[in-house]
Amino acid sequence: MSSAAPIRTTISVAVLMADSLYDRYMKASAAYRVHVKACSRCSPPVARCTAGRELHTSFVRLQDAYLARLRRS
Repeated sequence: MSSAAPIRTTISVAVLMADSLYDRYMKASAAYRVHVKACSRCSPPVARCTAGRELHTSFVRLQDAYLARLRRS
């Protein structure tokens, strides 16, 4: 049996941190806008395909969370 020391790894904090809430909010907004331009079934604000609804819901939730955080600051 080998008595080698355990391998230690150092991971940058930046790698462990998720994108900021603002970044996720902006990415969700961009993804939704791109989808709406490409999807013939999506015509906001009423008719949305399944993917369009999911993208819009994600965008709205992130926007609400971001704005709530701004209000608390």
